[in-house]
Amino acid sequence: MADYDNEQIKDVEVGIIGGGSMGGGMTLLFSSPASSNSVVGFFDYDKEQAEALLKRARDEDDVPAEHVHGFSSAEKLLKAFKPNEPRIIVFSLPHGKPVDDVLSDLLPKMDKGDIIIDCGNEWYEDTNRRLGEAAEKGIHYIGCGVSGGYQAARRGPSMSAGGDKEAYDKVEHLLAKWAAKDKDGKPCVAYLGPGGSGNYVKMIHNGIEHAQLSILCEIWSLLRHQAGLSNDEIADIFESWNAEGRLSDNYLIEIGYKSLRFKKGDGIFNKKGVVEDIADKVVQDVDNTEGTGTWSVAEMATRHFAAPAMAASHCLRVISARRGERDRVLENLKVPQPKTDQPFVKDVPAFVEDCRKATYAGILGAFVQGLGIITKASDEEKWGVSLETCLAIWRAGCIVRSGGIADLLQPLLAKDPQCKNTLFIPEIAHELSGTYDGLKNVCRVALETDAVAPALAVTLDWLKQCGGKELPTNFQEMQMDYFGHHQYDLKSENAPDPVKGPHHTEFAPA
Repeated sequence: MADYDNEQIKDVEVGIIGGGSMGGGMTLLFSSPASSNSVVGFFDYDKEQAEALLKRARDEDDVPAEHVHGFSSAEKLLKAFKPNEPRIIVFSLPHGKPVDDVLSDLLPKMDKGDIIIDCGNEWYEDTNRRLGEAAEKGIHYIGCGVSGGYQAARRGPSMSAGGDKEAYDKVEHLLAKWAAKDKDGKPCVAYLGPGGSGNYVKMIHNGIEHAQLSILCEIWSLLRHQAGLSNDEIADIFESWNAEGRLSDNYLIEIGYKSLRFKKGDGIFNKKGVVEDIADKVVQDVDNTEGTGTWSVAEMATRHFAAPAMAASHCLRVISARRGERDRVLENLKVPQPKTDQPFVKDVPAFVEDCRKATYAGILGAFVQGLGIITKASDEEKWGVSLETCLAIWRAGCIVRSGGIADLLQPLLAKDPQCKNTLFIPEIAHELSGTYDGLKNVCRVALETDAVAPALAVTLDWLKQCGGKELPTNFQEMQMDYFGHHQYDLKSENAPDPVKGPHHTEFAPA
């Protein structure tokens, strides 16, 4: 029977600290015979949350209640482990200070050879630091990104591990049982490299996720308002995209069409769909409960690798969050509002096809941009992360699951594992160029109707910039040389590398 603070328990095999939606799901997953069938002990500071998790363990048919034990302190949890075996402790905690607080309390009580697996969304440099702190005590530390939301935490997530390779080898058999399985039954977990590489890859996974979320909400809005389609009609369109082709097996498109068909929700009953009554504000970045989007955009800038879809999606989320400020600014700006009173699009089937191409451009572009950041970081940090492996563990149990796109990217990256920019691969560049006209038409409709479509717009411009023979930045370079003596290259010199040029014109004497 799932119990609390039972001092007789001495057979715990895995401990979990954090019993929230993710930690609670993993507690039930790990204890299930369908997974590792482990005896799990957990500790959470919130006793009500702990009791709720124990009730779930008692109520769920596929969880042996005698496999789940709650404890009121980390010390009591540690004492409940099987004797004479390395203890395995899994963290499922909010990022930052909560982890440091738990770690400072835990390390003095742990034994040499014990293993910590941090399964939270963590800033990779914090993981690097904690690895060192744990190693000083002889404790192994793994930073392991976990994706897929609370449903995957319960049924099997995608897991990106990094850090202590010796420790990973010791727990790999457990991780393989816990992780989601792809269509061929392979576990969606891998050791990606030393240090904070696992948390880093999960962070960029979330940046890719945010870009895709923006692309899809913009496409939904254009189909709903500019094409005049109902939510049920849009759901049917999304379902057809998800059934075949490069947008097939896409998690966000799948949950998009499923949720669009909901007419009832918490506080909502609307025959047109619950989406009509949900406030247009995403607050998780602004309230700091979700750090990975902010970190991804910061890494884009720090690593000097352009990922405009991530940046645009982040800005949209941040602006949306401050609904009260938007209402005040609305009165001052008085800009035209999106034209939604009557459908703008005349040829709806053609526009739907353009939207499919635009969606493909945005989602594939987000992968290209995110994988580029991972490559840059891996080279600079000397992690040796394999992009092909990243795509393999994103096949199931994660938010950016996109089977059709993985079928394109994974074999190409397996052939060219040292590729520094996936747009160097002709097949990938060709796929994006094939979306250009459709994406351009969708952006034209958005522009002409004053619709909000930032991630789509920057994806189009990103393609123009990446594929542009000439950019207008020679004018910018001239001005920078004028005021800052920044110097420049000459077109005739064909200088391809991002290094300072040798030439300076004295436009005005000092």
